[in-house]
Amino acid sequence: MKKLLVCMLMLAMLGSVLFAAGSSEGQPAQQQKSEMILGTAGTAGTYYVVGAAMGASVNKNSNTLNVVVQPTKGSMENLNLANTDEIQLGFSNSDGVYWAATGTGIFAKSGKLNIKAVMNLYRSQAQMVTLKKSGIKTYGDLKGKKVNLGPSGQTIVEVSKSVLRAYGIDPEKDITPFYLAVDEGLGKLKDGEIDASFFVAAAPTAGVVNIASNTDILLVDIDKAILDKVTSDFPFYGKGVISAGTYKGQDQDVNVVEMVTEIFASSKASEAAVYEFVKQALETQPQYVNAHVSIQEIQPEFASKTVTELHPGALKYYKEKGLR
Repeated sequence: MKKLLVCMLMLAMLGSVLFAAGSSEGQPAQQQKSEMILGTAGTAGTYYVVGAAMGASVNKNSNTLNVVVQPTKGSMENLNLANTDEIQLGFSNSDGVYWAATGTGIFAKSGKLNIKAVMNLYRSQAQMVTLKKSGIKTYGDLKGKKVNLGPSGQTIVEVSKSVLRAYGIDPEKDITPFYLAVDEGLGKLKDGEIDASFFVAAAPTAGVVNIASNTDILLVDIDKAILDKVTSDFPFYGKGVISAGTYKGQDQDVNVVEMVTEIFASSKASEAAVYEFVKQALETQPQYVNAHVSIQEIQPEFASKTVTELHPGALKYYKEKGLR
């Protein structure tokens, strides 16, 4: 009996040691998390703010996935990095994802990239800003003017060119084109060095709010027939309105092209990891919604309605929820 008690005590002590070892170092009994890199843009931009908030929420709530949020140069770099699987997820406007996935538009020469859609996020407006004293009221008035079409190498430039062409204006011959970032373009506009400046961002946009505080500006309106044509020709563009009063001195609604910011994935990204990313990003949205006003638009039904083909992991989630 004494020997039996000793044996039982030794077994109990051994079990305690094994339990303690298994419980230390953050509970290694749990499944090790897989890792995905999410390419955003510069740290001062909306892409990075939204991506960082979303990534932190996914990491906090997921037992299987860790998202590394990486600042980049934006849409084009993200698409090219995902094509070679250097990042697994990335931000872009919907036109960039469409062109990359179909090998059209700015990717007509290079061909299709190895990317798939994951989720729509929020809408942004294509805004052409001028000074009231310029006399420019519509895109048709831009002929012969100095116009910033957006930053070189970005899909934003293609939006401005599409609208100008719909008006019968050759963006290379009928205007003097500039290719500047938002702040630089608005600065040159205010200084009188250019006549109008184009960019894509959610309205109200901070740069325009600032310039409108001490300068009389005007948002250039798109004729509804032209807007119909552009959105019909390009399925990744939508119709939007910037309501009167959005900016100081703006006393009328302004018709604009609207674009969707979305997240896409490398075609090589794990189905299980993409599924988990979508699940956590959507189901924990209330936990990070206050990080940026645009996050309010991140909702399952809208997220699932991408123009281009979905990654299998994303499609699996949306099908489970009856959204596809």
